[in-house]
Amino acid sequence: MAVHHGGKVGKAAKTLATKGSSKSAKSKAGKTLADHKAEKH
Repeated sequence: MAVHHGGKVGKAAKTLATKGSSKSAKSKAGKTLADHKAEKH
């Protein structure tokens, strides 16, 4: 799957990739990515 850059999805991916992100931020980012994947792929 392509890596997304920019926009809400790219930001979410970056949040997940960053080790320093808080747990709540990561779960929110994961949900954003999952929603996007379900919608667009």
